[in-house]
Amino acid sequence: MIDTTDLPLQRRRWIADTVRSRGAVTSREVCQRFHVSMSTAIRDLDAVSLHLGHRVRGGLVRDALR
Repeated sequence: MIDTTDLPLQRRRWIADTVRSRGAVTSREVCQRFHVSMSTAIRDLDAVSLHLGHRVRGGLVRDALR
């Protein structure tokens, strides 16, 4: 049986790493990479944006000062 309790953490870690390295990530990328719904991707982007960047339509971009 697969342990799914840490899947949100794994997605959010990937989002944070991607934003740090590329400066942005789209909700579509999250959906395609993790096979999740758009709603789930948006919730994950919202959670990461509290610490790393700010939400824009369709994704998340890194704040210049973070």
